Parts: sequence; C-alpha cells; structure tokens
Amino acid sequence: MEIDSYLVAFAVITLTTLLALAGLVIVRRKVPVVTLASLHEVGGYLLSVIGTMYAVLLGLIVVDAMTRFENAQQNTLQEANALADVFLLSKQYPAAKRAEIQKLCIKYAEDVIEKEWPAMDSGNLSAECRQSAIDLVNAVASFEPSSNKEQSLYQVVVQEACQMWDNRHARIYTASGGLPEAEWAALIIGGVATVVFTYFFGLENFKAQVAMTAMVALLIALNLYLVLLFGYPHSGDLKVHPRAFQSHLEVFRSEMQHGTVPMEPNLPE
Repeated sequence: MEIDSYLVAFAVITLTTLLALAGLVIVRRKVPVVTLASLHEVGGYLLSVIGTMYAVLLGLIVVDAMTRFENAQQNTLQEANALADVFLLSKQYPAAKRAEIQKLCIKYAEDVIEKEWPAMDSGNLSAECRQSAIDLVNAVASFEPSSNKEQSLYQVVVQEACQMWDNRHARIYTASGGLPEAEWAALIIGGVATVVFTYFFGLENFKAQVAMTAMVALLIALNLYLVLLFGYPHSGDLKVHPRAFQSHLEVFRSEMQHGTVPMEPNLPE
C-alpha cells in the first residue's frame, strides 16, 4: 500500500483530525474551563511564537519538496532529450555504427519505460536498464572519426551521451532518496505541539473551539501530505511520468521503420 496516494491520504488526514479533536474533548473533560481561561494570555503568546516558527519550518520544507519534484521532472526531460539527440545525430554516422547506436537508443528507452519506471516506485533501479545505458555510452565512445565532420559530430554525440548518463544518475538518486527522517520528526513533533497548544484555551462556545482545532489539524495534515507527495517524485499518485521517453520512442521507431536503418525483428510494436 502506497502512503502517498489520494485515497490513503484522505483516510490519514481524516484520522489525524479526529485524533486532534479527541484530544481536545479529553482535555475539556479533565480540566475546568476556568483553569483553561486563566491560561489565555500566556498560552496565546506562546501559541503565536510556536505557530509562527512551525509555519516557517513547514513552508520551507513544502517548497523544498516541490522543488525536488520540479527538478525530477527536469532531469527526466533532459535525459530523454539527450537520448533523442544521440539517436538523431547518429544518422550522420556510417551505416553499421548508426544501426548499432540507434538500436541501443531504442532498447534503453524501452527498458526505462517498461522496467525501471515501475521499479522506481519502491526506490529501486533496473540493472538491465543500467547495462543498456552503459552499452549505449560505450558504443558512442568507441566510434573512430575518419573526417573533420565526423570528429566534430563525435564530440557533440559523446557530450549528449554523457549528459544522458548524468541525468540518469540524478534521476536514480532522487528516486532512491527522499526527505531525511530528522525532517519528518521535526514536522510531526511540531505539528503535534501546535495542535496541543490549542487545547489551552477554554472558550465558552465549545463548538467554535472544536471547529478551530479541526481547521488547524486539517491544515497541518494537508501540508504534511504535500511534503509526502512532492518529496518522493517517483512514487505515489502524483509522480513524474516517462512521457518524454514515450514520445521519443515513437520517433525512434518511426525513423527505424521508414529510414535507412532496419528495425530489430523482436522489438515490440
């Protein structure tokens, strides 16, 4: 079961809000309203301090998580674009080397889509996909230019192959990582402390206090869910998709079918 899914999130956020309200009910039953009212002045000041500190912390971490998600999207796009550049530029190579590189480009794109993307849901990578990337880089680097034009083209293709490998490494690093446990601990403890501070107020209108406590707990839970959703960009309902690879793969196959390079007979249509 994935925690960062919409259905599970609804259940967790609802449960968190109900627990916060249960705590409020217990405090109101155990502590007289008069006692709570005497704490308003000091409690209000401290709640303002704690609430501000926690809001700043939470906001920074949410922005950091969203930036992580955007970087993951950008890395994927750059990796796919670099692969496409290698494929298209290799059309200027001699037939044998062109066929080798283009077939390896197709195999790598297929392995990324069909094998590595599902594996990244659990923070893993595909060893076969990694080997496909290594084979492609080796095929590009092993070409020996025989003219000035091929030498210039060779430098560009090698640069694009290295760019593909670097962005692949960044993608794998992002998929295998996530937010540090210390950040999660600070977020959860700070959220609990903020909610608990709302108990130190004894409003005569108990329903109004219930509503305010529920809104505080709900907003904190929603922000924590955003951190979870964006902080792990390769898993869950909201995740980076390999659309760029899929789009380029269609172009690769079309070029192999209608160009001068024959397709492998066992490539899936």
